[in-house]
This record gives sequence, C-alpha cells and structure tokens, in this order.
Amino acid sequence: MKRQQVKHLVTVQEAAEMTSMSIGWWRGALAGRKPMPPVRVIRIGRVVRLHYGDLVAWIDGGTAPAPAARRRGRPTKAEQMARKREAAWQSNVAEE
Repeated sequence: MKRQQVKHLVTVQEAAEMTSMSIGWWRGALAGRKPMPPVRVIRIGRVVRLHYGDLVAWIDGGTAPAPAARRRGRPTKAEQMARKREAAWQSNVAEE
C-alpha cells in the first residue's frame, strides 16, 4: 500500500523538470518567497514532496498561483499611494 502512495509524490527536482521551472523557484515558493501553485506539500522532517496529481492538474489547467499574502510591516510609499488612488476611484464610482 505504501508503494502506491509514494508513486503519487514527487521531489522538488522532479517537479522542476515537469514544469520547466528552476529548482530555486520551487524552493522559493516552498519557503514563501514566491506565490505557491495550488499543489499539496508533504513535509516529513527535512524531506519535501509534492502531490503528483495536484501538480499535473495545475500544469493541465494552466491556472495561475494565488496571489501572495500581504507583507508584514509598514506598506511602502508606492503601496500607500496606490491604495489612496483605489479608494478615491471607488468613491467616485459610487457617487455616479
């Protein structure tokens, strides 16, 4: 039974080969520095495996990864200005 389950798990290197993405990109996504595709991750100690079925579905579906969560800390000036512009635009649309 365990052998069948292991066939459904792939290493980071195998995932990189399947998706034509670098191993560094996958490691960054797993560490939270990049948006992670909707693929289940199994961690056992230092060993990291990805679910094969989820990976194939993501490749076949062509769906974009979910946007990254907002960073901690104070927003940058550019982010503050973008939020102000968005709020002003929303209030103008609501008035019309």
